[in-house]
Amino acid sequence: MRTLWDREVADEAELVGRLSPAARMQLARQVVDWTIEALPSDARQLLVGRPSEVVGAAISDIRAVADGAEPTEEADEIEDELLELSDEVELRPLWQLFNALSYCIGLDPSELETATTQETMSACYDVIRDCEDLPEFPVGTDEATVLAAERANDNCMRAINQQKELIAEALRRDAGQ
Repeated sequence: MRTLWDREVADEAELVGRLSPAARMQLARQVVDWTIEALPSDARQLLVGRPSEVVGAAISDIRAVADGAEPTEEADEIEDELLELSDEVELRPLWQLFNALSYCIGLDPSELETATTQETMSACYDVIRDCEDLPEFPVGTDEATVLAAERANDNCMRAINQQKELIAEALRRDAGQ
């Protein structure tokens, strides 16, 4: 079943392929940064102790690489820790955040493909959606019903609109270079 992200952002995300590798890395970093800031307070409270350290290290690495530094040797270790965090039951609402970070960690911008950038963006939307109190729909529920629930959620719509805006900004910046 397609998510609201698939319906609303995927077509615009195709434009990500027009971006330079460095601009794609910056876009991924911006989407991750915005997503973490947009998490509801109860979800952010899960990012204490080890999860906070691992997420912070991943963001620092991605940010440094996006700004032109070489990926660190610790990137593989950080990625392994992100994958471990995604398996922890108490951190289940954030598993897509850990996935989004693991898609980008340790990559040189030239290695960040369009599809990977799109997967990062989709995972960032998914973590926002997963942290909302949307109903659990049984398998086989009409797609329109599920999409309507996502559309009715302010934070889901805010994430969609923010990602569209970040894509447009990235395209403008990249065209101006």
